[in-house]
Amino acid sequence: MKRKKRKKNIGKMILILILTVAVLVLICIFGFRTRKIQVSGNVYYGEGTITNWIEKDPLSVNSLYLLGKYTFDKGELPSGVESLKVSLKNPWTVAVTVVEKSMLGYVDYDEAMLYFDEQGIATLRSAKQIEGVPYIEGLSFDTAEVEIGKVLPVEDDAIFEKLAETSRYLRKNALSPERIVCNTDGSDVVLYFGAVEVLLGNEKYEERLAQVGPILEELKKKYPDTAGTLHLENFDSSSASIRFTPQTAEQTADVQ
Repeated sequence: MKRKKRKKNIGKMILILILTVAVLVLICIFGFRTRKIQVSGNVYYGEGTITNWIEKDPLSVNSLYLLGKYTFDKGELPSGVESLKVSLKNPWTVAVTVVEKSMLGYVDYDEAMLYFDEQGIATLRSAKQIEGVPYIEGLSFDTAEVEIGKVLPVEDDAIFEKLAETSRYLRKNALSPERIVCNTDGSDVVLYFGAVEVLLGNEKYEERLAQVGPILEELKKKYPDTAGTLHLENFDSSSASIRFTPQTAEQTADVQ
């Protein structure tokens, strides 16, 4: 009798467990339906682009699934995105925080702008110019071989190391040139700040770029609205002065 009662109790417990699991599953499926995705942190990508990317996964209709997917870094990301952080504002609203990659520069491509990161990976094709990202001249490549998410097919991808080093010290000194000219043959780096051309040479970028900001401010006072060339290609810590050559005059002037 006791044995039958024990079996009966075990059967009830199993039934209760099954029903509990079933209820939890139904709650997970129907209680966590994705109705809204809120995107923040995006600059290069539009909110719709990020949302559409997430919704490519047919299981994205479940907010709990999205939470787990991106919490454990299982989701594929757009080429220009470093990471996506997902949280739930409520069971049906997904909050997505985007961390985009730092763009090193852009080149002309297919009647638009092709942005690439510090590894030279083509990350974004856009008609929109991103503020603070310079135009890079001198990169020669076959446009037919370009693939988003792959390194730009230049002859020598060591050029990206030079550009990345230059970019690092530009950021350190809060400098934003409109153009950078850097040829794949290893020749000098040339920067353009408005009408001022800066010859940077091919080495000692840190100490040379540290001079640029103060000198540009001085040039605004001494040579306002004057195009010219600032010679830093031979500058080092022992240099007593830096030469500036205005385009409107034959003479040169020392600015430091």
